[in-house]
Amino acid sequence: MATVTQQAAICGNPAYNIPRTLVIMGTDGAGKTTAAKEFARELERDGFTAQFAANVSGRRWLTRRSRAWGITFPTFTQDFIEAVIRTATVAANSMRASHINGLTVMDRHLYCQLVLRSVRGQPLGLLLPWLAHASIQKPLVVVLDVDPQEAFDRVVAREDDFETMDYLNASRKEYLRLARENSWTIIDGSQPLPEVVTALRSLAGYPASQSRDRTVPSAGRDSL
Repeated sequence: MATVTQQAAICGNPAYNIPRTLVIMGTDGAGKTTAAKEFARELERDGFTAQFAANVSGRRWLTRRSRAWGITFPTFTQDFIEAVIRTATVAANSMRASHINGLTVMDRHLYCQLVLRSVRGQPLGLLLPWLAHASIQKPLVVVLDVDPQEAFDRVVAREDDFETMDYLNASRKEYLRLARENSWTIIDGSQPLPEVVTALRSLAGYPASQSRDRTVPSAGRDSL
């Protein structure tokens, strides 16, 4: 498994090509959205070309609608809708990434849908795993890892979502398993946000920031 230190050494090699896409994944409350947005903003402040892209699935919207309408979507139906939306957003954002001469920082990816299927006890299928693997070959992938209790506290603090400890534990284990199997870098998401962004900069091959905003937001406001 690659570490930030090892990756930073690679970035010092003149032959190293700075990636066009960096994907950030992790369980709810890991700080994915906050870190991805701040990383892209900081690169732009430093004069680099960068953009933020959210690969949403509509899961939160579906959950809210089901509560408002007093219905429960069958798991298969919910997953089908989420998978279609997620695949469409990944395709659209990948197209956006190919049209800029800079870095696209993606919040989540198709593997996030596979994690949901695994946690829900659903079959992974054949098409989605193939698409997930094929679409992640070129991007640099990071998993933000936090203790489930801290993730739970962050989710509760944002007051617009709810996740159980069982879900957070199970999804964290699945993300860590995927990181080990695919040699993705794991970054401690419980660090202060500036330190998380510094690790992301090092990993992606960018020099230390000269214009860091010391009033960056707190981590943990992931959106689905």
